[in-house]
This record gives sequence, structure tokens and C-alpha cells, in this order.
Amino acid sequence: MSKIVTTTLEKVCRPEKGEIISGPFGSNISSKYFVKEGIPVIRGNNLSLSLDKFYDDGFVFVTQEKADELNCYADRKDLVFTAAGTIGQVGLIPENSKFDRYVISNKQIRVRIDSNKIDVLYAYYWFASPWIQRLLTLSNKGSTVPLLTLWEVKNLPVSYPEDIEEQHRIALVLETITKRIENNNKINKELESMAKTIYDYWFLQFEFPNEDGKPYKSSDGKMVWSEELKREIPEGWKVKRIDDFGKLNNGINYNKNEVGDKSYKIVNVRNISETSLLLSKTKMDDIVLTARTADNYLLKENDILIARSGIPGAVRILNNDIENTIYCGFIICLRLASDLYRRYLVYKLKDYENTTATTSGGTIMQNVSQSTLKSIKFAVPEKRYILKFNEKIDSIWSNMQNNEKENQALVSLRNFLLPLLMNGQVGFKDVV
Repeated sequence: MSKIVTTTLEKVCRPEKGEIISGPFGSNISSKYFVKEGIPVIRGNNLSLSLDKFYDDGFVFVTQEKADELNCYADRKDLVFTAAGTIGQVGLIPENSKFDRYVISNKQIRVRIDSNKIDVLYAYYWFASPWIQRLLTLSNKGSTVPLLTLWEVKNLPVSYPEDIEEQHRIALVLETITKRIENNNKINKELESMAKTIYDYWFLQFEFPNEDGKPYKSSDGKMVWSEELKREIPEGWKVKRIDDFGKLNNGINYNKNEVGDKSYKIVNVRNISETSLLLSKTKMDDIVLTARTADNYLLKENDILIARSGIPGAVRILNNDIENTIYCGFIICLRLASDLYRRYLVYKLKDYENTTATTSGGTIMQNVSQSTLKSIKFAVPEKRYILKFNEKIDSIWSNMQNNEKENQALVSLRNFLLPLLMNGQVGFKDVV
């Protein structure tokens, strides 16, 4: 292995002035400037703590004129750091990104690496590594609102092999693992869509298989008027509410600086926004809290989680690996009395994500409450149809959970290899 060089981020950027810039002053990029189309604005939702590189979606836009005025462009192959809030998030805008140019928000810092000095992909993996995240967290310990300054970014340490081809090979080893993780995520997205399609067809269009295996409604299945719901539902269905199936509990409110006696994984609102159904334990924060209190919020296998804020009413479930996992105060847990209706309830609740069922006066509430959820009435199929539905969904969820387990193993492998490769403890031939 070639000589290891240790320096700072600023030293591996291009020498031109302005290669490391912060976003514009807040009022210059507020919502009043947003338009339907134009130059996309990179915000915190586009970055990650978990080596996902860049979420190339969910943008707000400004006009070309406003973007030129702000003069805080980010281009393909640029690095972007979160400068306020969730410190440690870093993204790499890919070469095949949806847009040619972006602008960064007032809570971002853009960095342009000199590719003649260091491989850009290598640089991304270094600055997105767990030890850089820990360094940034420690530097902000005790801060009410964590902030990352330009000076701190410029002086972030970086070590790399002097041979740039060697850097590239190391990055490709890590990228191969990442691509496998991304592929599993794509498969899970398709499986999730498949499950939702089955639910919609069976229980929204009422085309669940009848006794002869034919679609119920289009085969003249009997429909009856529900006075409570003010619409027709299949004969034999009952009108229920969420609290007919279990108990709702708000999550734990805690002090990040608390000196506790037990370590937990915690589900935060950020974890809710990073997925659309199955939560990944590898992306959850570690926290140490007092067991006497926190143990009251330990999750069980069949729990359903519902976001109170962020994405009001968003519904998520965990993989089977739930040991020592708790949930924060911005999340409500539905603990079911029986597992029988869990699959149906997950998709039924997802029908209400960001809809008028979680609104007040036509405006989406900042916080969905237990009373909001308890007020929702909906039709529930007969048990025999639920059992058939469970058979269909269980096989799909099982495949999704297996992919997620593989991802957890791959993340562990990547985290294990990362320091060994980058510090020269393992050479490229050793890995192959």
C-alpha cells in the first residue's frame, strides 16, 4: 500500500476561492421564493447519516434568477454537509443526478473536491464515516441547536493513500457493498408496492376473492349501506376504530445529555421519513437512558408506529430484530391485543397518511394525537378474508424482512472494512 497522507478537507479541495461555501441567509431562501419548477433546493431530507449518498427527490424549487442571486450552487460530484440540526449528514451528488445544478439551503455547506488530489467517491466515504460523525457530534455536545461552521468543515481531518488509483479501488470495494444494499432497497420498494396493490384491490375496490375465488364486488357480492360511514360496504363487515384493536401510547421524551444506565436504539421522526414501511435498525440512533423509565417504551414485534409530526400519520413497522429498541415522543405506538388484524391495520392506517383524516380545518396538523386516531372509523372485513390476506402479505413481508436483514449484515461489513481499508491495515488484494 502507498504512503498514507493525513491533512484537512480544505487542503484536498480545488485552490479556487469559494470551493467551500455555506448556504444563503435564511430569509433569502424562504418559502415565499419557492416555485413549482426551476432550480432544486437541497435540504436536510436529501442527505443521510447512513451512507445513502443523496436522495434525488422531494425538492422545493427557486427560479433561475433567484438561484443566480443566491449564488450557492451545488453541481454533480459536489459534497454537501448539513450545517444545522442533524449534524453529520453528508451527501454526494451523483454524476447521473436528475438535475444539472442545485442550490443549497441555508442549513447546508457545499464542498468541491480536487479530483487530482483525492478520489471523490473515496472522499465521500471518508466524510460519511462513523468516526467523522462522532467527531462532529462531540464538537457540538451540549449545544441547544447543533451547528457546523465553515471553519469546522474546512478543518475536518482526512487520511488517504497517496496513490489515487488505490483510493479508487478502496472506494469501489465499499461501493460494491453499497450497491447491493441499494438493490435490496429497490426490491423492497417493489414488494411493498405489490402488497399495497393487493390491499387496494381487495379492500378498497372490494374485489377480495369470494367463496368461489372470484372478485367479490364484480361478481355481484352483496353490498350494504353503513350509516356510520355514509357509504356501502360488503355484507358482514363491521365498523371499528383503532382503539378497538389495541392500546395507543406516546413515545418517550428524553434529555440527550441524560446519564443513563442502559443502551437503546431509538426510532426518531427522521427514521420515519427515511422509509415508507419497514424501518431499518442500522439507521437508528444509539442512546443511553435510565432503564427504569425507558424500558416502558420498549417495542414489541407486532407494534405499529405512527408519526405525530414530520409526516403526520405516517405508519411504519420494524423488522423482527427489535431488541432494546424504543420510540421517541413524536411517535405513537399501537400495541395490538392480537396479531390477526395487524397487516390490514397497517395498510388501512396508511390510507390516512397526510389526508384530511389527520387534519383540522383543512390544514394538516403539526401533531397527530391519539384522539385524532381514535376518531377515525373504518370498515373491517370478516375474519376469513383477513386470514387469506395475511397469507398473501406474510410472504411479501418475509422477503422484505430478509432483504433488510441482509442489509444490516452488509452495513456491518462495510463499517468493519471502512477503517481497515482507509488506514492501510488491509490492502486491496486482502479484501478480494
